[in-house]
Amino acid sequence: MIKVRKLEYEDVVGARFSVIKLNRNLQTVYAYHLGDTLIDTGQSNSRNEVYHFFSDYKITKIILTHRHEDHTGNAAYLSEKWKVPVYAHPIAGEVLRKGYKVSPLGKYINGEVDKVNTLPIYDGQKIDIGVCTLEAIFTPGHTTDHISFYSKEKGWLFSGDLYVADRIKYFGVFESMKQQIESLKKLCQLEFEILFCSHNPKLKDGRFRLQTKLNDLEDFYGIVLEFHQKGYGFEEILNETGRKENKLYRFFTRGTFDSTNMVKSVLKDEGILKS
Repeated sequence: MIKVRKLEYEDVVGARFSVIKLNRNLQTVYAYHLGDTLIDTGQSNSRNEVYHFFSDYKITKIILTHRHEDHTGNAAYLSEKWKVPVYAHPIAGEVLRKGYKVSPLGKYINGEVDKVNTLPIYDGQKIDIGVCTLEAIFTPGHTTDHISFYSKEKGWLFSGDLYVADRIKYFGVFESMKQQIESLKKLCQLEFEILFCSHNPKLKDGRFRLQTKLNDLEDFYGIVLEFHQKGYGFEEILNETGRKENKLYRFFTRGTFDSTNMVKSVLKDEGILKS
């Protein structure tokens, strides 16, 4: 079952698509419409809901924040149905052209991603969407192809998966803590109050919330290095940061998305641990 919730703020209309299985919410993601543009496309398991929700809006292009299946799952389908181009970072474009491989767990929750040809979006590129101009800002860390979209005139930031929460608990094996910190620093220099996160939007104090996450990750990074030098193991270091591993979560994701990966990422970024 898919649950849909609408979000409206000035010229922005967002839709939250939640995948419900076994009476549990397994995944929630937002797609946003403004002007003539759709930002991200939701998961393919919610395809009918995404299509019907946005079909009454003017859409001349789709822009993607990054390649993950909960953001790109309907890109090919909607592009074909609406006869509109899809734009993405060149790295994401190459992956989506060849076909993004979704993990078995990802397929169960979100569905697959069809191959799609995209047009490139580059760092600093200005995108006219009718109601305002969005600036593409390259913000790697969550993925190598992650882009955020910023409207200076509106004070809006579409941050993809770079925020998610003030204090995150899990990390993918593909993520870089150091890159996320640098990307967050870049975004925190901008002037905005509204944070259109793809999973947890904040319609006030958006910049403060992003700065809060940055502060937490910087503290985490320092603690990891300090206790690694003292000879602590991964989970011992994790405990020193005030976090604990969820063993059940680690089991179901086969260790690809868990808390200990946060510690490992710091050590990889510092060249202490091999990738």
